[in-house]
Amino acid sequence: MIEIARVSAESHIAPPYFHERWCDLATHQEWSASMEYLRLEEPLAVGARGVSKPNDGSPAPFMVTALEPGAVYADTTFLRGARLTVHHEVRPAGEGSRLVVHAYLQGRRARVWARRMGNDVQEALRIDLERLVALAESHDRAERM
Repeated sequence: MIEIARVSAESHIAPPYFHERWCDLATHQEWSASMEYLRLEEPLAVGARGVSKPNDGSPAPFMVTALEPGAVYADTTFLRGARLTVHHEVRPAGEGSRLVVHAYLQGRRARVWARRMGNDVQEALRIDLERLVALAESHDRAERM
């Protein structure tokens, strides 16, 4: 396993909000600058398969590989000779949340893919997490007004 990205953030918003957003694949483009779409071909569950398309890339098959209600969502994209897993986790932290997203590669061509995409994935996850936290907190401010 080769970890190619890890980002974290804190928010005053409770964990379920973030988990729900990660699991609502149809709305990822609202906060994900890197993805054009993620589409499941079956109901959300571990083992569910779909297709994802990064903004500057080709569609690729993926599978939901972890799902812990209110806390964890992960999917694995199948690349030529490797698998890219993006693991999203949110836990309570004080009155809010601590979020950690990390990406890792596995497979015989993992090192090749890591050289090709590592820095881009790190930057994309950083931007996406910042945008998701900002979206959550702006919705919270709007609801309190």
